[in-house]
Formats: sequence, C-alpha cells, structure tokens
Amino acid sequence: MATVVAVLATPSQAGGQELPEFTGDEFNDLFTTARLDNLAPIGPAPSITGNWTTDQRIRQIGEARGYLRRPLPEGPLQSVGGYLMQPSAVDAWIALRDAAKAAGHTLVLRSAYRSHSTQTAILLQRLYSYSDSAIDYRLRSVAVPGYSKHHTGYAIDITQPGYAFTNFQYLPVYRWLAADNYANAKRFGWIPSYPPDAVLQGPQPEAWEFTYVGLDNIRCFGFESSEADTFCDDHGSIFADDIEWLSAAGITAGCNAPLGNRFCPEDPVTRGQFAALLHRALGDSLPSIVEPVSFSDTSDSTFAGDVAWLYSTGITRGCGPDTFCPDDPVTRGQLAAFFVRAFGYADGFGSDLFVDDNHSIFADQIDALATVGVTRGCNPPDNDRFCPDAVVTRAQMAAFLHRALGG
Repeated sequence: MATVVAVLATPSQAGGQELPEFTGDEFNDLFTTARLDNLAPIGPAPSITGNWTTDQRIRQIGEARGYLRRPLPEGPLQSVGGYLMQPSAVDAWIALRDAAKAAGHTLVLRSAYRSHSTQTAILLQRLYSYSDSAIDYRLRSVAVPGYSKHHTGYAIDITQPGYAFTNFQYLPVYRWLAADNYANAKRFGWIPSYPPDAVLQGPQPEAWEFTYVGLDNIRCFGFESSEADTFCDDHGSIFADDIEWLSAAGITAGCNAPLGNRFCPEDPVTRGQFAALLHRALGDSLPSIVEPVSFSDTSDSTFAGDVAWLYSTGITRGCGPDTFCPDDPVTRGQLAAFFVRAFGYADGFGSDLFVDDNHSIFADQIDALATVGVTRGCNPPDNDRFCPDAVVTRAQMAAFLHRALGG
C-alpha cells in the first residue's frame, strides 16, 4: 500500500495536495493499471526476426525478465521537438521542462513514441546472436518489440545536453527529479519508467526514462475511500465539496464501479447519466403525469428505468421521434431546461442576465436558473456568460444539484 509524502506543488500542478509515495514495483504497477486515454486494445505480438520459434524464444526470455505487452496509440499523437507524444502528456512535459529550468537545470527530449518496427530495428541492430544468453544480455537495455513503454506514446527519454543517457543518474537534474520519491516529477504527472528498486521490470534501471500517468492516477493508486474522502480524483477541484456532498446524499457512487473511488469530475454528463442522477436526487417526490415510455434507443441501456421516469414526470420528451439519445452529452442550456421542469422554477421572462444566451432556445430557463442561484455563469469572476452550448461536466452537475437541493 502506498504511503503519503508531502509535496511542494502549486495549485495548478498538484492542487496543493499531498501525493503518495511508491516503491519501484508500485511505480511499475501504477503505469500498467493507470487509466490512460487514446490507447488501443493490445493486438497480436509483432514479428521480430521473421522466424516464429526465435521470436517466441525472445518473448519468453523477455517476459521472464518482467517485460509486459504494451498497447499502441488508438488515435493521432502530437509532435514535440520532432518527437511524437500522447497529446495529454505534451503540456505536462513542457511544464516539467520549464520547472527544471526554473530550478537551474536543463532537460531535453531524446525519444518518445516508438512503433513496433522502430523497436524491432533497435533490437536487431544490437542483437548479434540468438543464443539465450545473448538475448537475455541485450534485453537488459532494449525492450522486446511489442513490450516497450514507448509504444504507448506516454514514455519519454530525457537527458541534459552534452551527457549520455548512462550518465543521467549522476547529474544534478536527476537528483532534482528523483528527490523525495520523485516528487518533482510526480507533481507534473510523471513517474520513473524503470526505477532502481523494482524487481523483474524488464530492463535494468533506466534513470532517463519517465512515463506520464497524470495526477489523478498518481493520487488514485492504492486509494481507499473513507467517510471524509470518498473520491481520489476530486482533490483540488473547486467542486470537491459538491462532489462529496453528492456521494454522501447517495446520488452518486462514482464512475468506476464496483470500486467507487473515482468520480471522473471532468468527464461529460450523458443524457442517460443525467436521468439517473436526477432520479436518485428526486426519487418519488415528483408525480408521474404521463405513462412511462420505452424509447427505441434505451431498451438495452443501463439507464432505461431512469429515462422512463424522466419521461413520465414531464422533464423530457426525448431528443427525436421515439428516441432519447442516452449517450449524447448534456449541454448547459439543456440542463437549464431540465432543471426548470424538474424543480418547478418560473421561467425568467424579462430577465437578461447573460450576454451569450439571447439566441438560445433555453434563454428563459437559463435566466430562471440564475435567478434562483443554481448557476453563477461560466466565466468567473465576471460571470456575464452562461456558455449554453458547452457540455456539462460531472463536477458541474454536482454543483448544480447541490445548489438546487439546498444541501
């Protein structure tokens, strides 16, 4: 179980929160189990030598060393200094590099994403014999094709200009990165790929390679919910109190059943999820005014019963003839209309509280929502805009419900 170590971080980086401390094996498990986007399912292992028997032997020796199969990117990557990287890792790399510079160090990128074919070329260039001992020796420093963390687009090789990778561990910039259980790397979402105290991780420790997992995955690894802290991924959110209230009220059980220790605050709220949240919040307090209906696109949905309730109370009539569109995201304008119907707010006729909703079909409902204090706008501190076409996040939904229900 990971322990906790205090980390000096700015609110934009780590939310001013303490981050867990990990062993080498826990760092490796963290990357393997992290929730990372833009990764395809792992497919068949790539050919290495063209000889099936030899390839199988290379894989077996690699797996005995601890190498694991890794997925490839599912969608486009972003170029940074001529190297491809997962888009979600780009800003984190730039922030890490800039923080190092502010601390008096220089970091440069030397490698990021590698395809199967690139990894194969690297291995074959350095593998001079197919004997077991020769294979094992080479796999100390070169990953088996299909098993490299670089395949994911989340791994990078970094160094200081003028120094070889093999000297990186002796440089002041590495000591800055690795101090206090890699605190300066972790606060930007980076962890060591092959730490010095891990067992059976594939290659020998590589001080220069780091992988991006993001702060949420760092916070959530080994996290156990408690009455005081239900979710691991709402730390630092301006909606944290609303999210915790939503959980205490029994309206949400998180976004990763059955564990229930994540809320996914930045994920969009789908129409099906909205129906479920509102159903749990209002229960039987709203009478049915029409017979429940089964929409043609909700019969197999987890939220079919919630959608039927939503229809029976008059809160929705669907998104089209006989359809509800349960997987579509809810916009802020749509939410205003749903809330006005659900909570009985009077339409805000004659009001003009926001500058960007005048052409919205939900303008009156939006003004009604503001009049009763359920919304404060979308551009603090001015809050003269509502952003009616923007998608509602799960965290924003928590705030809307908290204010509406007066918790």
